[in-house]
Amino acid sequence: MASAPTNVVSTPMPRPGVRAVVTLVVALHVFAVFVGPWAMPQTSELGATVGRAFQPYLDVLSLGNGYRFFAPEPGPSHLVRFEVTTRDGTLEEGFFPNRAEHWPRLLYHRYFMLSEFVNTLGSAPDTRLADTYARGYAQHLAQEFDGRTVKLYLRRHYVPRTEEVREGRRLDDKVLYEERLIYTYERD
Repeated sequence: MASAPTNVVSTPMPRPGVRAVVTLVVALHVFAVFVGPWAMPQTSELGATVGRAFQPYLDVLSLGNGYRFFAPEPGPSHLVRFEVTTRDGTLEEGFFPNRAEHWPRLLYHRYFMLSEFVNTLGSAPDTRLADTYARGYAQHLAQEFDGRTVKLYLRRHYVPRTEEVREGRRLDDKVLYEERLIYTYERD
């Protein structure tokens, strides 16, 4: 009786030094995935220090995600409100993210991440990068609306405290909003 041929290929194990390096790289990457949200603003001094050390790696792999808004105390959310003066003088206004326009939920979330990204950049010591992104947003809006001038505002929406909600404060109460101009763009 003939036995079936086996096509088992034996793969040699990497040397212990190679395995140690691969293990170290994987461990550092997993730690960086943890550091991204941990080092977001309003963190401890330790979190901020570790975040600065890992910042280049976090930026290259886009691991600086702001998962803080899922935390037990999420802090304010941010919208970008815009005013576009068109070539014929009409004023077009809007904001993003906008639940009425950005559907399904994943699209809304993508626009939400854009507005949160602008907020994060605005708190950085060097504002050139924030200006570059804001200019890109403004140029896009100018093209979309055939605009002559675009003004971008960052609208911060604070979360009411528990006692304020118990007292009847609504989530959309005007006192929970704060807005500031972040960029003005003039089209050539």
